[in-house]
Amino acid sequence: MVFPGYFSDHILPEKLHVLNVCFQVDSMMEKFGGTAGNIAYALTLLRRKNPVVSASIGHDYYRYFEWLAKNGITTEKIRIIDDEFTAGAYITTDKGG
Repeated sequence: MVFPGYFSDHILPEKLHVLNVCFQVDSMMEKFGGTAGNIAYALTLLRRKNPVVSASIGHDYYRYFEWLAKNGITTEKIRIIDDEFTAGAYITTDKGG
């Protein structure tokens, strides 16, 4: 997520002990990640054939599986957890990076 200002303009150092923030962002991008997926993708860029990901993923796996297939990475060793979402991280950067 990209915040169009600077966090330092909105966070008061003397109030850090009770910090609770909410920012409106200008944009949000989704990037596929995970150590196993990133390594498998890097191996395909190095022209290594048939990297295998051994991991688990939540019921929201469809777009990630499409991306893996498009990049020649098998999903046969990925366990789908039907009653969970895939783990994720939300990172917000400000104008200062």
